[in-house]
Amino acid sequence: MLLKTEAIVLKTMKYRETSVISVFFTREEGMLTVFANGVRKDKARMHASLFQPPMLLETILYYKPNGDMHRIKELKSGAPLFSLFENLKKTAIVQFMAELIQKSTREKGPNPALFDFIKKSLMELESTGKINSLYPLHFMLNLTSFLGIGPDLQRESSGYFDLREGTLVSVQPTHSHYLDEESSAFLKMIFNVSTGDLDFIRLPAETKRELLNHLTTYYLIHIDGMKPLRSPEILKTILSK
Repeated sequence: MLLKTEAIVLKTMKYRETSVISVFFTREEGMLTVFANGVRKDKARMHASLFQPPMLLETILYYKPNGDMHRIKELKSGAPLFSLFENLKKTAIVQFMAELIQKSTREKGPNPALFDFIKKSLMELESTGKINSLYPLHFMLNLTSFLGIGPDLQRESSGYFDLREGTLVSVQPTHSHYLDEESSAFLKMIFNVSTGDLDFIRLPAETKRELLNHLTTYYLIHIDGMKPLRSPEILKTILSK
């Protein structure tokens, strides 16, 4: 059957000499693996650059409801994302976002709210002139709500964020997976503001790196089978600003 859907490219691997296999997050059917034949030829009908993460696409797929691999009938750019590929800081951030989504979102089937959130986040980053180094942390925190692992940061007015329990507690946990009171307060602050208000938050570079490490651990704890992320290393320069 034919499936017309918007898609976000999350990962692309070369296949043989001229083809690619990509992981798409689609608005209509969630995560799909797609085969594109001959797109790396010089005169290909669909250029290989369209498969670069995190391209926004409009696609028509040869879709098999119970299949593991799907083929492309038609494909074109859904929205221009020039600065995400031209600005090195933005590129580092979207590479991180794409890997995080791909490794944390396993489900097949429609999740239009999640798709719209990701698309909106990419478009916000595309349009902004000044890049706030807290953006990756803000995205990570907000993504948890769409994955069903959103933290409870309202139970206590202050305290320690327990990574295992996913909540703010008044008593220091006896295990090692928690944030101290200062870092927990920063985490709550980042979670509760809009993207536009991130500029009003000032954090030391070391605190930002620690929060990134803790949030990565939070994902690994709460999403079964999730593999460690590689791209946070790319963000070290971003978070030092």
